[in-house]
Amino acid sequence: MSNDWQYPIDREIKLFNRMDELRRLNEGLEEIGAEVGWPQRAVLDLSLACEELVVNIVNHGFPDGGEHRIFVAIQASPSSVEVKIEDGGIPFNPLDEADPLALLDMELEDRPIGGLGIFFVKRLMDDIHYEYAGGLNRFRMRKQFGAGKQGQQLAEGT
Repeated sequence: MSNDWQYPIDREIKLFNRMDELRRLNEGLEEIGAEVGWPQRAVLDLSLACEELVVNIVNHGFPDGGEHRIFVAIQASPSSVEVKIEDGGIPFNPLDEADPLALLDMELEDRPIGGLGIFFVKRLMDDIHYEYAGGLNRFRMRKQFGAGKQGQQLAEGT
């Protein structure tokens, strides 16, 4: 990570592997966005990206069941964010999945359920990285809001 990014907010949201935890995740992201002054569009995009990853963990990460933790670390500034999501589920790199756009070429009734979530994450974030280390899936994503055309669009709410 570049040393010139300054993050006045450094927070962790600890979730359990349950769908009802998505509400707490979204509330935490909204609170952080309000504290640093993100436009609403930035909060919505970040919430969607985080939700896609957490839903995958909840649905597929722990096939044996049981209660497990998902850690979401957020470093935020008015113009940028870095999110790290870690879980102890089965190793799974969503970036290795087949091109989700190929699903769009299939007939609707032949398409599998899901598969486009990582496509949305890739489109919404500037940088994404996955690794499996120390028994943990580690997914990191970054977004800069203030630079270039995309940052201007976010600031204008378009």
